Amino acid sequence: MHVLSTNYFYKLRVTFSGMALLWLLFAFGLNTASAQAPGMLEFEGKTVKDGKTLSGATVTVYRSGTIEQEKIKTGKNGKFSFSLVFGVDYKIAFSYAGCVDMFLMVYTSKLPKEKNNIYPLYLTEVPFFETTNTSVRISKYKNPFTKVIYDGKKAFMDDEAYLALFMKDLLIDQEEQAKLLAEKEAKAKAEKDKLLAAEKAKKDAEDKLKKDAEDKLLAEAKAKQDAEELARLKAQAAKVSEPANETMETEAIRLQREKESKNLMAKKNKEIKTNYENDLLKMVAENERIAKQKAFGKEKQEVRTNTVITQMRKEAEVKAKSNNLIEEQKEKKRELLANQQLKKNEIRKLVEAAAFAERSVRISKQKTLPDVKGYVQKETPNFTVTVNEGVTKTTRTTTVTQGKKMDTYRKETYFWGTVYCYKNNVEIDEKLYSKEISFFSAYQNK
Repeated sequence: MHVLSTNYFYKLRVTFSGMALLWLLFAFGLNTASAQAPGMLEFEGKTVKDGKTLSGATVTVYRSGTIEQEKIKTGKNGKFSFSLVFGVDYKIAFSYAGCVDMFLMVYTSKLPKEKNNIYPLYLTEVPFFETTNTSVRISKYKNPFTKVIYDGKKAFMDDEAYLALFMKDLLIDQEEQAKLLAEKEAKAKAEKDKLLAAEKAKKDAEDKLKKDAEDKLLAEAKAKQDAEELARLKAQAAKVSEPANETMETEAIRLQREKESKNLMAKKNKEIKTNYENDLLKMVAENERIAKQKAFGKEKQEVRTNTVITQMRKEAEVKAKSNNLIEEQKEKKRELLANQQLKKNEIRKLVEAAAFAERSVRISKQKTLPDVKGYVQKETPNFTVTVNEGVTKTTRTTTVTQGKKMDTYRKETYFWGTVYCYKNNVEIDEKLYSKEISFFSAYQNK
């Protein structure tokens, strides 16, 4: 492993399960020769949604978790950047309309002052997803989705244990989604039944009030009729008791007046009855109108509810098919990479065999032996390989020692297929990595 005298660079990649959440690359330089001014963390990133850059997302930085320090909006390319002074813990929140709010924590408060003279860079990519997404356990985002720690004892690092615990049950499988959907439907049905029961109770109360009002009207009409009859009887009795010398009416006149009085009373009773019947008809018509209106609203709500449930089921089926297609594409990509690697190995073996054959033919055609004076034999390189399987990635480390020279090759393969290669902690192309590893492997195979 090649180490600089005053600075070294450390790169770390952290993955975030099934969501393709990528927390990539932070590098820092540490000067141990002399004291410098207090350093700071350069925090840069990009916001994405559905694989595309997301502009207009809000990124808010809080000092000590509560004091707002800075608030920015991502640009057209979805990028953002700001600086964090060491010695304070930070909360960095991300939000966008219609998407789940999330945040991460950066801990530097326990960093000793004599070790804060660095200027690292932390690069990250933040994927947003909508609040209606049923394949992710959104309640987990009440907590930070990752924690970045630097206390001076180690390099900047993401808390792997916390990340593994956060990812453990983050994704919701199809069986659990179906269970949650059934619970939601049962809850909606219970609320609907409760609403129907409340409407029935209200209707029963209204019917009782109407019946009481009708009974009251009938009682008032009967009381009025009885009062008028009593007044008539009293008047008739008063007339009978009058002295004969004071009345000038004949029996015919008295009978005629009584007849007119009865006709007037009958007419009034008929008017009261007609008005009462009209009021009852109006009340019945109003009740029928209200009942029809409620029935229409109920049918409309049922149709809307059924439409929403059908749409949710279709979305769940489409999501399941999409997940299956994604997994199939990942598997095909893995098989393609494996076939390409196998093809490269076979081509390499053929080239080595051809070179060996050509060399043998040349040696056989030589008439004189070559001069070996001053020939120095090269030392055979020592070749060791270690494999470390983590939560989200598999790291293959190859150490090649040839004399006093030592080279370290590292290959990081993430579970969704992404591959990064390094030589002495410097990122290199995968083709160059395969070429150099193949060269040293030839010695090992011999």
